[in-house]
Amino acid sequence: MVKVLIVLTAASELPLAGSEVVPAGFWAQELVIPHHIFMEHGFEVHIATPRGKPAPLDLVSLDPQYHGNDVGRALNLKEQLFEIEAWQAPLSLERLALSTTDYGAVFFPGGYGPMVDLVNSGSTGNIIKRVLAKDGLIGAVCHGQATLLAARHETQWLFAGYRMTCFSPEEEKANDFALQLPWLLADRLKNEGAELSFAAPGLEHVVIDRQLYTGQNPASAGKLAWEMARKLKKLSALDKAACGVPCD
Repeated sequence: MVKVLIVLTAASELPLAGSEVVPAGFWAQELVIPHHIFMEHGFEVHIATPRGKPAPLDLVSLDPQYHGNDVGRALNLKEQLFEIEAWQAPLSLERLALSTTDYGAVFFPGGYGPMVDLVNSGSTGNIIKRVLAKDGLIGAVCHGQATLLAARHETQWLFAGYRMTCFSPEEEKANDFALQLPWLLADRLKNEGAELSFAAPGLEHVVIDRQLYTGQNPASAGKLAWEMARKLKKLSALDKAACGVPCD
């Protein structure tokens, strides 16, 4: 059975310029939808955080304004989230980085949290390198791409020259605190050598380059996970009929 590791942040706050902080954590939609898709297609899904701490949820991600002002849709997302118990009792990222070699894919949801802790995590970098070495897939959505910056060989970034996407500068500007962010993810990725592309704010946009799968924003989480599931099925050497819908 293919195993997928979802890595969540353990950071609950993002420091801004000066002494102000804003809530961080992970974005609910970017965990719930991919987790559902991976499970639906028969994968064994594990969740890990730095030091195995319960992952902090960014409560803003459950606000109906981010779900078409549909209260029912936001409540349904919340219900599905709390059916996933593993994010409140996750595995230790550090322990997995020392021992794991059997994940077919690792997936990084966003929220601002990854810009605080996962971006500089040696354990994150080690897991990415291990999965890549086994021809596995790396997936990240929205601000989850901050974790990719931890994947280095000495001073060389492993994803320099790759095509990818992330939360766009235009989407960042919709936040009141955009000008106070410690750094912009798109700028940092570009400066490291990423070849970025974006859709209009809020629209689905997924970019695939070799083993790297990236999505621009929460609206892209489902498409991103679906594309990864489709590829994982093929990599697992199942035939087209056995693959079912994701391989069609």
